Amino acid sequence: PAAVDLGVGLLPSSPLGRGVLTGKYRHATPADSRGGSDQMAPFVAPYLDDTASRIVDAVATAADGLSATPLQVALAWVRDRPGVSAPIVGARNAQQLTAALSVETLSLPDEICRALDDVSAPVHRYPDHDWSTL
Repeated sequence: PAAVDLGVGLLPSSPLGRGVLTGKYRHATPADSRGGSDQMAPFVAPYLDDTASRIVDAVATAADGLSATPLQVALAWVRDRPGVSAPIVGARNAQQLTAALSVETLSLPDEICRALDDVSAPVHRYPDHDWSTL
């Protein structure tokens, strides 16, 4: 909201949550993934919690309903957020880059965007209490 208010564009890095939003980590960690690498696993692990799992499930459900891939839904959702100029994708090969570029013409229905916004809304705590209980 601050960026929008100030007229500053955002370039979100790792808009796929280090690959987690593609759905490839839903059931296991693929050996050829960043999460399967000893060096990169610590960078992926924070995105493999229960909250992320609920978000991934919502992205996958939306993708099924739109006949799209979770990658396409996740990138379109991030791309179309207020204030986002362009997401920065970390494609490791031509196939991943092609998949990321395929999102250019995808438009998500408002109800899907709202559902994804709701499931991913941050929980505000200060420092140990939920704001809503204060």
